[in-house]
Amino acid sequence: MILSQKDIRKAVKAGKIRFSPTLEDKQWGEASIDLRLGRQFTRYRKDITGITLSVAEGLGSLGDLNLWITEDRDSFDLDPGELVLALTYESITIPNNLIGLVEGRSTYARVGLSMHQTAPWIQPGWSGPIVLEIANHGQIPIKLTPLVDRPCQLTFLELKSAVPAAIAYGSRKTDTYKDQKHPLRHNR
Repeated sequence: MILSQKDIRKAVKAGKIRFSPTLEDKQWGEASIDLRLGRQFTRYRKDITGITLSVAEGLGSLGDLNLWITEDRDSFDLDPGELVLALTYESITIPNNLIGLVEGRSTYARVGLSMHQTAPWIQPGWSGPIVLEIANHGQIPIKLTPLVDRPCQLTFLELKSAVPAAIAYGSRKTDTYKDQKHPLRHNR
């Protein structure tokens, strides 16, 4: 079952779903929450010619953050064909009986922006900001403005049964992105 605005508001009021900072009225959709873009942008350095990545090891196995440039910015110009990692301004806490689904918004998609490549699920037990994998598939440069742009929306789906705390996100040593402050750095 997908939660409606009424259901989401009830869960937020009860402290089951938490947003920090508090949401603005314009962020509430009929059955989703629009999330604001944070100020941190991380992209590959332009002089990198290639990388080898073991899918089994994940992005954090690169270890060499010198491949990346991270900047806190008041705006970011995303050129056609460019990819940038950005955090949502809001940190979200999801209870063990829900799963979140982050998707781009149509307004942004119509100019060629995608918000994630293959990772839309926000697992039960998650807390922290969400990493957005923003790519410009369009033909013109696009200026992104933190705290103003709301490029993605978060929908909540109720699980038939809650995930036990022992296996919820953050319970295993491999769940390294909980409460992250940087799109690439692990917390453990």
